Amino acid sequence: MKNETIAALSTAPYKAALGVIRMSGENAVEIAEKIFSRPLRTVRSSSVIHGNIVDGAQTVDDVLVSVFFSPSSFTGEDTVEISCHGGVYNCSRILRLLFKNGARQAKNGEFTKRAFLNGKLDLLKAEAIIDLIDSETKAEASMAIGRLKGRLSEKINSLRDGLLEISARLLAFIDYPDDDIEDTDAEEMRKTVLYTYSELEKMINSYDSGKLIKDGVKTVIAGKPNVGKSMLMNRLLGEDRCIVTSAAGTTRDVIEESAQIGGVKLRLFDTAGLRDAENEAEKIGVEKTEGKLDEAQLILSVFDITEKTVEIPGKIANAAAKKIAVFNKTDITDKRPEIPQGFDSAVYVSAKTGDGIETLENAIASLFPLSHEAESSEIPANLRQFECLSAAKNELQHAVENIGTTPDALLCDIEGAISALGEMTGKTVSEEIIENIFSRFCVGK
Repeated sequence: MKNETIAALSTAPYKAALGVIRMSGENAVEIAEKIFSRPLRTVRSSSVIHGNIVDGAQTVDDVLVSVFFSPSSFTGEDTVEISCHGGVYNCSRILRLLFKNGARQAKNGEFTKRAFLNGKLDLLKAEAIIDLIDSETKAEASMAIGRLKGRLSEKINSLRDGLLEISARLLAFIDYPDDDIEDTDAEEMRKTVLYTYSELEKMINSYDSGKLIKDGVKTVIAGKPNVGKSMLMNRLLGEDRCIVTSAAGTTRDVIEESAQIGGVKLRLFDTAGLRDAENEAEKIGVEKTEGKLDEAQLILSVFDITEKTVEIPGKIANAAAKKIAVFNKTDITDKRPEIPQGFDSAVYVSAKTGDGIETLENAIASLFPLSHEAESSEIPANLRQFECLSAAKNELQHAVENIGTTPDALLCDIEGAISALGEMTGKTVSEEIIENIFSRFCVGK
């Protein structure tokens, strides 16, 4: 049965200089030739051909067509990519011509799924693709590229191969019980199991560091009304994202944005001022602020440096997050209050002029240092991978306890760990998990 030929726009469906349309499947080249002014089946793989997209006698666009023959393509199938002029109508028209001549609309992540099913990449590399697309910082991109190159896959496969060797020895002993396993073999098995257990534990322990790089630090900018929270948010973002006025209580809802501050990815939340609300709308805003403070990993507690006393709202004082006291409005006073009790540090800034912002960035970086290991490509990238590693580790914990007992019990533990690691890379994985992973991709990837 022939694999259906799929097509989709791989670039954003907006007005742009260029658009790229991808098509993959057994009939990809044949379909492309029906709407292209030049032959494609006789060209060399990875060739780029200049010509026209045509609809009968009518020229639709002047394009470049790239041809990749199976198996030398991303999907492992015959693949054609059309680089055309951008724009919603033009790209849509070319796509409709492909559908008219036998292709169908690709589903989310279907190109990458075919690459996986055809053995061009494993699940770890597939997930690295979406991580690279979604990356917002250098550290995120670096981790994703390392996994895309196969560093995590190589590590997992190496550990799995060691366990497969133990499994083979145990099966041989069970099948031929008269041939005793030598003591040296048992000791080697113990060393392999303990080493694998240790390596899995290292990767599991690094998960929080990787999650910090990928998800960012949930950072709440909080304080009383009119202390400069929204102005500080704008200064950190480098743009006027939040409305700033002299009236207290301007911010009524939570505003969220991401920014890289001091080398750390922050998920910034500008919140309503903490005070006794004067109306229903402000009351809702204050309640949302208090909810965000409960979830925060970092609180930038903003104070008006010109005020006589430092009053810390109880919700901030009792929060479990790390806290930096941000004394704002240094442009109008030389006053420098001490670090309030319960805070990790204090900085003195002018959100209006930008003075002291670099000091704030350094204070944030010192609270969330990114070690060399945190950018390693051997860190699990998501909860699925973390759970696979944890399952394998648990099986090996039992294996350590069962070394020296019955071979059947030990084999069961070893095979459980092998299965968990195989699920991580995709060697032993359910269709449901595969569908869930690739549904996270955009249509043209």
